Parts: sequence; C-alpha cells; structure tokens
Amino acid sequence: MNQTHIWVIDTFLFLYLVLTVRSREIKAYQAIFMALFGFLLAGTPFAYPVWAIVQAIGSLFFG
Repeated sequence: MNQTHIWVIDTFLFLYLVLTVRSREIKAYQAIFMALFGFLLAGTPFAYPVWAIVQAIGSLFFG
C-alpha cells in the first residue's frame, strides 16, 4: 500500500464519518473519538499530529 492508497482510504472514511454524523446516528463527539482512535490504530502519517493532540488533552486531565 502506498501513500496514494492511504489518502484515498482516509478520504472515504472521512466522508463516511461526516455523513454518519449528519444522519444523527452518532453524536459528533463520538465521531471525533472514533476518528482519532482510527488514525492512531492505522498508523498513517496523520497519526503524528493526532498523537500530539491526544497527549495535549491527556496532560490537561492527568497533569
């Protein structure tokens, strides 16, 4: 799998996520948590900024 395939898959998943939130099947905060976890799990290049966001939020709660 090359970088182009990853971009296509991520774009499709983003659109699916937006449409699912708009249909009100899930709440927006649930979608955000699923997206963050998905990027971390997949290990794509998007995982690096997501990991920084998770660490920043975690430091607010766990000091």
